[in-house]
Amino acid sequence: MRILLSVLASALLFSSAALFASEMPHVEKTPSGSYRLMVDGQPFLILGAQVRNSSAWPEQLEKAWPLYKELHANTAEIPVYWEVIEPQPGKFDFSSVDRIVDGARKNNLRLVLLWFATWKNGEMDYVPQWVKDDSAQFPRMRDRAGDQIRVLTPISETTRNADAKAFAALMRHLKEVDSEQHTVIMMQVENEPGSLESDRDYSPEANKLFAGAAPGKLIQALKKKPGTWLEAFGPEEANEAFAANYISTYINAVAAAGKAEYPLPMYVNCWLRERKTFERPGDAYPSGGATSNVLDLWKANTPSLDAIAPDNYVLDYVGYRDILRKYSRPDNPLFVPETMLGPLSARYMFYAIGEYHSLSFAPFGLDARVTADSGIKQEDVFGGLAANFKLFAPAVGEISKLQQKNAIKVAVEEDQITDLWLPFAKFDSVVTFGTPKPGYGGLFGTATKNRTGRAMVAEVAPDEFLICGFDSLVRFMPRRGSELRKAQFLSAEEGSYVDGKWQTSRLLNGDEVFFGIFFPAEGKWVKVKLKAY
Repeated sequence: MRILLSVLASALLFSSAALFASEMPHVEKTPSGSYRLMVDGQPFLILGAQVRNSSAWPEQLEKAWPLYKELHANTAEIPVYWEVIEPQPGKFDFSSVDRIVDGARKNNLRLVLLWFATWKNGEMDYVPQWVKDDSAQFPRMRDRAGDQIRVLTPISETTRNADAKAFAALMRHLKEVDSEQHTVIMMQVENEPGSLESDRDYSPEANKLFAGAAPGKLIQALKKKPGTWLEAFGPEEANEAFAANYISTYINAVAAAGKAEYPLPMYVNCWLRERKTFERPGDAYPSGGATSNVLDLWKANTPSLDAIAPDNYVLDYVGYRDILRKYSRPDNPLFVPETMLGPLSARYMFYAIGEYHSLSFAPFGLDARVTADSGIKQEDVFGGLAANFKLFAPAVGEISKLQQKNAIKVAVEEDQITDLWLPFAKFDSVVTFGTPKPGYGGLFGTATKNRTGRAMVAEVAPDEFLICGFDSLVRFMPRRGSELRKAQFLSAEEGSYVDGKWQTSRLLNGDEVFFGIFFPAEGKWVKVKLKAY
């Protein structure tokens, strides 16, 4: 009987594992209204990095794979070029894609593939030569003077159908080679679409469309007054809205064609306008991309996309968080597919994942050239991001659960900010950066040398907290307004996550908890239980 039960249990375990493995990666909205990325039936957090634009070649990737391990990343973001997979019309070569998938598997990485096709950073440079050469069949946009520019017009059905056909072929191939292993978990459709050099297409065909009525479905979705583009959107918004409408509709068609073959989660990334809002669209940023001012329009036109994601290179922390807020919406899960690589990203990652519940964080330029004579070390390029990834990677399931519960609060050191207060239901947490010193009115931090302090504090149960911190001191007191005046650690477990499971390495007490719990430069996890009295 015991043998039979053991066999049945093993069979059940195997069937459950097979069921999870067969489940497609997908983005789902939870009952709490938040989002999560599911991979093989489990919540997944993309801790990734993107290689440079022209690095998806064997020699460059062989140099990049070890860097992913050094960064402790779990996902690689790598381009796939239309010009490479379809060198001649209708003739496809997926050998470059197979090398990327094989390399990721050998290095125990998931993949997000980036479709460089009609648009790459507001230009058309990655389309096949046969598209570039034939401007009659694949027309380019024209600027206000009537001159052709280096951007394909989004009003061309011929170009859209060719792009969609190639993307569908790519997705069909991925289904054939990866539908069981799910190495590829997500697709980026185009790259920072829009047009540089002009705010919209001024060809005769486009001008005729612009003079006509704006689509009724779009007018209804955006609650605009019916009429021409100028009448509906006004002179300040009409040109950019017109461009955004045709680009978003185009990209949605490409995504839909791909999903019909193999329905991986798909997103489009965005070159932001916030860094230079005083500049005109088409000059400082690609006009018609999914910038925050036309985000509602993009959401109305792209049901085949799972997310619209900001490439966040804003340097100041107020502006960086503002971008995260704008793209973290009830109808849009937040992904950060591109950001700066370096010390800032180590801090800003805490905002993205802890405060705004991003499902990904991935700096660009993992394989930036660092030579022996440059005097720059690879660890300096990574900043503290590798330490973040090292602690977060085995805990992605737990972090996802805490995101769903809205249980996380973060404290990040910024210029002149040495202490931060995090209120919870029963306790207040105070996070101090640098050496604590007494001053007028209490205890204050002195700041760290390079503003490296950061902490994530999550209430996992009443009176119980999980903390991940770097270069910081975390202490607790009864919530302000409470009649209780003091807080005591009943227990403080230092530990780590191994394959998603918590393992205690030691109990902290005495000097280690007397003034609070100190988190070193390399970071650590601590679980605490508190008593207020």
